[in-house]
Amino acid sequence: MKRARPILRKGLPIAILIALAVSATLVARDAAAIRSGFEGGDLAFKAQPAAERLWKIDTRVPYAKRAFGVEDDLLYRRALRAFAVDARRGENPYDFDRPAFRAEAQATLGAAEESSLAAPLRSKAASLQGVLTFEEAIQDPINGPALMRRVVGDFERAVRTDPTNEEAKYNLEYLLRLMDPSAERLRIRENIPAYQPGRSAPGAGPSRQGEGY
Repeated sequence: MKRARPILRKGLPIAILIALAVSATLVARDAAAIRSGFEGGDLAFKAQPAAERLWKIDTRVPYAKRAFGVEDDLLYRRALRAFAVDARRGENPYDFDRPAFRAEAQATLGAAEESSLAAPLRSKAASLQGVLTFEEAIQDPINGPALMRRVVGDFERAVRTDPTNEEAKYNLEYLLRLMDPSAERLRIRENIPAYQPGRSAPGAGPSRQGEGY
């Protein structure tokens, strides 16, 4: 034992240094993998928003995504993809499975809205929920009025979360006019700019691209 102690005293610091060096190498490797995964996934998303296996990040350190604080960023991007998948399935009027995909998109966008993301991204998530619910409302004459009230709530949350979200403001103004042509009083009370033709409205093409992250 006495002979082993000097060896331990000399060998332990070396072992600790080796372990730290290996850990630092793995952390650096995971950081590069996360950066590469985001960049590659973002490019692929712009080319084909509904593509599968986007933002696939292969990390080695346990809980690396949480440690690097990118879980919410991944959640937001996956919400945008779910929105894009719903848009693609909407091109087929005989796709009877679409309600399930729309529900998934709504749930993912809702989770992104409730995350710790920056206000503009959470506002965008709320706005996209409004677009999805609007499309559902115009396809459901029975539950349409109740769904339209939900749409208004979605866009109101988007505006409250990020008052600079002009698209959400115009969409909200559009809905107020659609539901009540005499809603000028509501527009003044909410301090919402008057609707201008040509601006994107719920379900419009530009909002479906999911840009902004």
